[in-house]
Amino acid sequence: MSVPGGLDVETNAHLIGLWFQLLATGAYLVYLPTCVLILARKVRDGISPWLPIACFLIFAATVLDCFVTLVHSYNGYSVHGTTKPDPITLWANPSGTAPLIKNFLIVFVALVSDFIIVYRAWIVWNMNLWVMLLPFGLFLADIALGCWAFATLTQTKAGTAPILARVTYSARCFFIVTFVVNIVCSGMICYKIWSVQSGVPRELTRGRWSPSRVIEIVVECAGVYCAHLFMVVLLSCLKNNYFFMFLDPLPPVGAYVFTMLIVRGHENGASNGTSLGSTTIRFNPRTRDLPTSAISVGVEIDLERVTDRADSIRGAPESRIYRGAEDVYDSSDKTAI
Repeated sequence: MSVPGGLDVETNAHLIGLWFQLLATGAYLVYLPTCVLILARKVRDGISPWLPIACFLIFAATVLDCFVTLVHSYNGYSVHGTTKPDPITLWANPSGTAPLIKNFLIVFVALVSDFIIVYRAWIVWNMNLWVMLLPFGLFLADIALGCWAFATLTQTKAGTAPILARVTYSARCFFIVTFVVNIVCSGMICYKIWSVQSGVPRELTRGRWSPSRVIEIVVECAGVYCAHLFMVVLLSCLKNNYFFMFLDPLPPVGAYVFTMLIVRGHENGASNGTSLGSTTIRFNPRTRDLPTSAISVGVEIDLERVTDRADSIRGAPESRIYRGAEDVYDSSDKTAI
């Protein structure tokens, strides 16, 4: 059976994938210092350490993946004595030490990214277990498929065309579920934000409906990652060796999306005058009969809680704060921003 493009195309795809990986890693490292500062401030403010730990794990895996890929590529294209470079033979051994490490890191970063998006959906949906049954089930399936894909990779013999080997089928299943997890959880987060924001009385916003900036950020970040996953799945289904061109840079792409979401969410929260790291949408309605200072309407969303504030008029404000599974009501006054 012929391989589309042959093993030479696979080797070229790995080389192009290395270039893409270096570009994505550079973009990730640009966002990383700001992301670290934001997380350091959030830790001092008492946030749970799970997010900084996830950030460190993604950073370590991404840097190690880049290092392993560079060393492996060097071994394939470098000259040793009178031996000519033979990158085709090198890349035709997917069960070698370097490919095993690299593919383990690809699966690891994907699973950590999936855990983060599932956890965010869980928090935004007030830790509602029934609502989260589907995302939790998909995530568990993702873990199982990731282990299966790595196990089949270790059994792939040298000289076998990886694109036609059993490992490609198991990897395809893994990335399909990863794609579905991100689509489902991103949609759930956006819907929850929209449903909370749509509960704000229209008359207090002069009847104008502005799409939430938070939704835009989530959609943009999830769109980049899901588009990349889609190309991985599509080329895998087509049994095209350019599949590796998108597979190799997957860890830094996931890391880039992770840091970009935190940094842009912080920038959006800062522009609204909120605390560091929170992502807030606020309306400052102006009506004919009431001064602006009498009304404050806002929806505040961050990784730890969702706050839906609908301050009533002159002396009877109401605030609803979602903390986990319980709703806390108070009547504290809020000054319009």
